[in-house]
Amino acid sequence: MTTASDNKAVVRRFLDALGAGDVAGAAACFDAERYYSHAWEGDLAVTWEKMKARRRAGTLTDWESETVALVGDDDRVVHHSHAWCTDANTGRRVDVHTLEIWRVENALIVEHWGGLREYERFQEQLS
Repeated sequence: MTTASDNKAVVRRFLDALGAGDVAGAAACFDAERYYSHAWEGDLAVTWEKMKARRRAGTLTDWESETVALVGDDDRVVHHSHAWCTDANTGRRVDVHTLEIWRVENALIVEHWGGLREYERFQEQLS
């Protein structure tokens, strides 16, 4: 059985790998058979394709972020991040805080909620 500290370490490995552009290292942190992202509304393959499409769209550039807090409680890990980027459409600099929650089971990430994607989903529902 993994502890909250073990679960935080899995999420930290994922965040570090993703930040370094290590796709294989980031993917190794997930249970690809069981993973589901509520924010992206899909499994790992769907989530990854949607994330790549967002980056290719290039609407947010010069992205920088930092971890404010990483908190573990039982099988959940919450990440509070602070990010800065430029909106390519307006040229304005954007400053945003986000929260993401992952559920970890058997030392692998199996579920996800939150992040900037939740705001996008909200906007899509208003359109």
